[in-house]
Amino acid sequence: MARSAWFEIAEEGWARLSAARPLGRLLLEAVQNAFDADAANVAIEIEPDRVVIEDDARAGIADERLVYTLFLSDKPRDPTRRGRMGRGLKELLAAAERAHVETIGTTIVFDGEGRRTETNTRESGTRLELFRAIGDDEREAALDLLRLAIPPRGTSLRVAGRLVRRPRSVLALADCELETVVIDDGVERAAMRPTRVAIYAPRRGERPSLFEMGVPVQPWNVPWHVDVAQRVPLGEGRDAAPERFVLALKATLLEAMVHSYLDRRDLRADWVQDVIARWPVKSGLLDAYVSKVFPRGSVLGGTSRANDRAKQLGAHIVDARTISHGAWLALARVLETSDDYVRRRSSEFGGDEVEPDETQRRFAEAVRWLARRVAGSVVRVRFFARDPSDAGLLEDAVTDVDARAISFNVKGPLRFDDVLDPGTIGVVLHELAHLASVEHDHRFIDRLQLLAGMLAKLLADGGPALATALRRGDPER
Repeated sequence: MARSAWFEIAEEGWARLSAARPLGRLLLEAVQNAFDADAANVAIEIEPDRVVIEDDARAGIADERLVYTLFLSDKPRDPTRRGRMGRGLKELLAAAERAHVETIGTTIVFDGEGRRTETNTRESGTRLELFRAIGDDEREAALDLLRLAIPPRGTSLRVAGRLVRRPRSVLALADCELETVVIDDGVERAAMRPTRVAIYAPRRGERPSLFEMGVPVQPWNVPWHVDVAQRVPLGEGRDAAPERFVLALKATLLEAMVHSYLDRRDLRADWVQDVIARWPVKSGLLDAYVSKVFPRGSVLGGTSRANDRAKQLGAHIVDARTISHGAWLALARVLETSDDYVRRRSSEFGGDEVEPDETQRRFAEAVRWLARRVAGSVVRVRFFARDPSDAGLLEDAVTDVDARAISFNVKGPLRFDDVLDPGTIGVVLHELAHLASVEHDHRFIDRLQLLAGMLAKLLADGGPALATALRRGDPER
């Protein structure tokens, strides 16, 4: 149903709303129009009392109503054209005290008397001349934002006489499925569409930013400029993308770059952690992330006891306190927890129980005697046989604190014929110390030092005879 004259606009309110936008943002509206018109040259000058923006696009502004009719736009449905709301140029004009819009054959003048149209002899392009007071800080901020733009190839952009050079290309990604904005029957709609994403190294002094077809949208914590080659969903102020879009784009970058372009330091960055914690990334990406960030044999931290036992079994603990809950849940898809790791490895390391031979029985008697005399404990001693794991890990001994039992691997390097062999007695004292503390904490260290001291005193007092008796497995004699 056609309708007209439902609404009117309050000029003062519109001007006040427009003037609240930063000058640089307003000027980018004109820049993106020039880019869309395939101008070969675009120039911007900012003086204390006026701004001049000029381009040499062949077409100019075909319909003068596009200059002053709010929300009227000639942007096509194609989402690879910048802008789409029919208000950017009008906001720029409304923020000025006076303005001249000179395009092919027509000049539109805005001043205190209103709006009027005059003819001219211009043959190409458009020139905007805007009059308003501009402070030094406002001017510098606008220049910085305008120089951040990435002009299309074949377009020369000059800002205050300085040529804006394109940044160095790092990588280009094709067919990235991202949300965009299409105009369907005059209505803006969100749609998913494959597009090209270009990654650039920021020019000196620049803050990495997200771009829409060369026009800066917002700074972000990714270390590169990233330019999306289609319309980016924007909020009401058109100076930021929705969080969901930013996160999806970061996830796209991570998936494309994790295998070949990002090293361990890169992958520890906040933006990567944000994706891991908050986006449903694929397991293959998580595997690649884990393989680069964490040492081989890493497990997610669990209970303190399981963490300590996992360390004994050769695992590297990923401290749960250093990652977000979301990241922990994501990593749990590809990493064991220390508790699960300990249960699995303990069953593997349990090995087949072995009936001790005569040498091992004498060794067991020496261990039991040392437990009573040095550690003040009564222990059971058993033997098992277990080959090294696939990772090459071989456990010499295991202590079950609850059962007060110490088990020794007969396939390990222990000298069962000489309990006082330095490597062997060290393992024995280590396991005896675990009777007081299952963790390798200060309590364990203090206990191990005490046991070593007590054994040294015992051997010093007993002399060679005691050492010989221990090696024979008959210390009582």
